[in-house]
Amino acid sequence: MFNKKSQAAMEFLMTYGWAIMIVLIGIGALFFLGVFNPSTPSVCNATSPFICQDVLIQNIGFSSVILRIASTNIDSATIGNIKINGVSCADTSIKVGYKSDYSDLATTRDITNSKNTPAYVNCLISGGTLNLPIGSKVAGSFEIVWVKQFGTSHTTSGTFSGTTEE
Repeated sequence: MFNKKSQAAMEFLMTYGWAIMIVLIGIGALFFLGVFNPSTPSVCNATSPFICQDVLIQNIGFSSVILRIASTNIDSATIGNIKINGVSCADTSIKVGYKSDYSDLATTRDITNSKNTPAYVNCLISGGTLNLPIGSKVAGSFEIVWVKQFGTSHTTSGTFSGTTEE
């Protein structure tokens, strides 16, 4: 009679032991597949009359954030006050161009021509100001001061986020 109680207890423990082991293997597989560490998509938003089409956050020996911005119905516009993870990008580090290969980037903040061709706004981060290792999550903001007709000045803000790429 003593053996039957021991056998029942042992079968009970073995059944639950196997069930717990299967659950742990399932959770381990989900961790391995990255379900609990989702990637951050690159997202860029700006308010009207601007459209932030894309953002590229790179680490190619130095950190760089590239925004692609288009606009409608503006007379002039300048971008500035770019902040990346709370760190301001110096105005002298902002370069603007209109070619997708970035060959025409110039140290200017004027994005007036974005009404015709989307502007590529590049914030170069050199030195030890801000290190963005590959795979790190990045969030930031920017401001655009623009004029429509009759010389009335407006300020528009935008945000971006993503993961640093190579």
